[in-house]
Amino acid sequence: MANCNHTETDTIFPTAKRHESEEILAKTGQPYQINLFSGVEHGFAVRADISKPVIRFAKEAAFTQAVAWFNQHL
Repeated sequence: MANCNHTETDTIFPTAKRHESEEILAKTGQPYQINLFSGVEHGFAVRADISKPVIRFAKEAAFTQAVAWFNQHL
């Protein structure tokens, strides 16, 4: 099981690696969820500048989605 939050542009985990991880997850047969956020950088959910609306939205959405995911799958 996996819940992944990614950024559209990410030098640490670039698009090609994100797509590769999607292929790997699909092959496992296990449930997974991938969320993609634009306008934020790698680490947005833990190092967020919540004075910026787009970053605050992504941080809060990632948290809410993760809680919902774990409530459903654990």
